Amino acid sequence: MAASEDIGPLASHCVVTYKNSFYIFGGTIGCNTWASTNFFHYATPPFSQGKISWQPLSTTNVKSVTDPGCIVDETRGLLFVLGGKNQQINSTSPGLQVYDFNTQIWNDPKYSQNFIPRDLINDNWGPRAVWLQPGLMFMWGANSTTQGSYLLDINVTPWQWTILSDSKNNIVPTKSAGVVAIKGNAFIFGGFHEFDSSSINQTLYIYSPKYGFMTPKFQLPVPFNDGVIGVWNNKLSIIMMDTFGAVMEVVNFDLKTFQFENVISAPFSQTITTKRNRGYGAQFSWSDSVFIYGGTAGYCSQPILDTWVVYNMSSQTWERTFNDTKHKNIVSDDLTLPKVDDHDIDNEDTAVPQSTSDNSKILIIIIIILSSIFVISLILFTVVFICMKRMINRYKESDNHPMLDHSEKSATRVVS
Repeated sequence: MAASEDIGPLASHCVVTYKNSFYIFGGTIGCNTWASTNFFHYATPPFSQGKISWQPLSTTNVKSVTDPGCIVDETRGLLFVLGGKNQQINSTSPGLQVYDFNTQIWNDPKYSQNFIPRDLINDNWGPRAVWLQPGLMFMWGANSTTQGSYLLDINVTPWQWTILSDSKNNIVPTKSAGVVAIKGNAFIFGGFHEFDSSSINQTLYIYSPKYGFMTPKFQLPVPFNDGVIGVWNNKLSIIMMDTFGAVMEVVNFDLKTFQFENVISAPFSQTITTKRNRGYGAQFSWSDSVFIYGGTAGYCSQPILDTWVVYNMSSQTWERTFNDTKHKNIVSDDLTLPKVDDHDIDNEDTAVPQSTSDNSKILIIIIIILSSIFVISLILFTVVFICMKRMINRYKESDNHPMLDHSEKSATRVVS
């Protein structure tokens, strides 16, 4: 195994968790310097102040990308790297890359059969993804103003993609939004619009597989992009890494009332709590803290950061340590979500909607099966009918000439 190392400055990367470790993939180490080699690492808490010793992992048969969307399937042991831009000269962006934690292999050929939407290949910016239920992924904001949100069902083979938003429904996906899944629904906060990087979205979207996209009447108290969302004690801690201010800010969102609380500004520290444009963070499913690595105070106008920080949701403080204490009260079992636009999203039916083309294909298959059954039944009926008819005719012949064989034998004896 390779020696551990400090990965240094990094932005436009992604951070995920798997089992008890943090994983970092891709990114840029300078304004015009991309992480083309040695771009996949992991580290296991606890972390104390100072640098983290990261362990490099295999990068065979995988492309480094900037600004990818990343998500882990804990059950299957798979890391999905969605979209992002490959910065190598004359290189195409891969669209979808899959790492198997069990085999430690990138992009096994068995995943190549899965169709990838063109947006994820061409747009060079990864969507934010969450699991609505096991095997059902929701994706938002793949750098497109026409088709920017999807469902991906990996419970079927090949995987099934469903387009959720396009130019017809006035849902314009944002880049670098904060997205989280609660009780089978996706909550979307902030981000900026592709056509105007200074146009920050203040609309809160909620996606329900049963009711589609909904827009509650209240708005974010502070617009932002590059958001990370932590879940703790029936609340969301929305960490706004870039609000066009000097430092990161946090606002809590109560899941029992759907109300925002007061905005919490971080104490200023040039390398710790300064705003982290294109930084990235993640939370363990059992933790009360969000881990954030890298980013920059001003893309290309400020140095890229090589520091990390932890936001502790239970104490609402910024820290430079991360322990491995496990908690159980992230979201309580008796949490009841308020209605949205008179829709009850608390007991969400998370059935995967079929697209029109999918329904047509299924209908054609059903028609072919029914037609085949009819033809086979007709053939069987015809065969049975012919056999019965022959049996009846033989019966009639034997009934009309019962002494035929005896008469022929008598005639032969007389001639002799």
